[in-house]
Amino acid sequence: MPELYAALTDLVAPDAEVAAGLPRLPAAEALLARGERRPAPADWRRWALELAGIEAPPGDLPVGRTLALHHGLAAEPDSSWFVATPVRLVAGLSRVHFAADGALRLAAGAAAALAARFAAEWRDPKLALVVAGDGLLLRAARRFEVVTADPAPFAGRDVVAALPAGADAGALQRLMTELQMWLHGAAPAAREGGPVNALWLWGGGAGPLPGDGRWPALDGEDAFLGAAAAAGAGRAADARLESWSLAALTRAGHSFAALDALCFAPLAAALAARRLDRARIYFDGHEYLLRPGQRWRRWRRPRPWWELGA
Repeated sequence: MPELYAALTDLVAPDAEVAAGLPRLPAAEALLARGERRPAPADWRRWALELAGIEAPPGDLPVGRTLALHHGLAAEPDSSWFVATPVRLVAGLSRVHFAADGALRLAAGAAAALAARFAAEWRDPKLALVVAGDGLLLRAARRFEVVTADPAPFAGRDVVAALPAGADAGALQRLMTELQMWLHGAAPAAREGGPVNALWLWGGGAGPLPGDGRWPALDGEDAFLGAAAAAGAGRAADARLESWSLAALTRAGHSFAALDALCFAPLAAALAARRLDRARIYFDGHEYLLRPGQRWRRWRRPRPWWELGA
C-alpha cells in the first residue's frame, strides 16, 4: 500500500496568549495524539530531503542556490544566493513583527518591476535582484556565513525569532535593513509591491545538494523541493510527499479550520479504510508516524494542537 508524507510548512505552536484565540482542529488532534511522535529537524525542508535520502550539510540549506541553478542562473562558488521573500513588517510600541498574513506573493509584473528598479537605483555590481519562477532571488558577490530562517512560519511573531545568526549575521541584517529603507523610499516600487515593505533574505547555503536522492511524488507549491527533485533521476515507488500550507489555503479562500477538513479528515479516512500503509506527518520539529491500527489507541486523548508542537 502507498505511503504519505506531509509537512505542515508554516504552522508552529503559538504562544499561550495567541493560542487562546485559535480554533481547535479535532481531526488533526485525534490523529497526532495516537501517532508515534519522533524528533525531526527544525527545518521541514531538511526533513523532506532526508525522506528522499539526501543528507544536506549543516547550516543554511542552499535554497537560493538550488533555485538559481534550476532557472539557469550562473551560481559562482564564491557568491551567495538568497531567497528574497516579500513580507510586511509591522512596528508596534515595543517590537517589530511579521504581519499576520505572513509571506506575500508579488504578481509577475510587480516582481520584474522591483528587480528592474533595483538594478537601476542600486547600481552595485556586487548585488543583483532577479526573478526566478514565481519568486525573487538576491545574489551577493561574496560568501555569507549565516544561518537564516524562512519567514513563513513566523507570521504574526516578533522578527527577533527569525533573525539570522552566525559570523556574518550583522552584515546580512544591515543589507535587509537597507532593502527595507529602499522599499520605503521608493514610492512607485512600494505601489508595485502592494503591502510589501521588506525583503526577507534566507536560504543562502553554499550547496550544491549532495546526491540524487529517490524522491516521492511531490504535491505542493514549494519551489525548492521541486527544483531539488528535478535535479535527481531517482523516484520512490508508491509514495507521495505533500506540503500543507496555511498561506496556500488562505489564498484559495479557506479559513484556518479548513486545514482539518481538507487535510487531516481525508487522511483519517484513508487510514481507516487502509488505503494507506502509513503516513509520516511533520509538525513543528517533530514527526508523527501514523498507521491504520493506531485509531484504536483511544486511551491517548486528544489535546489542543498547539500543545503538540516543539
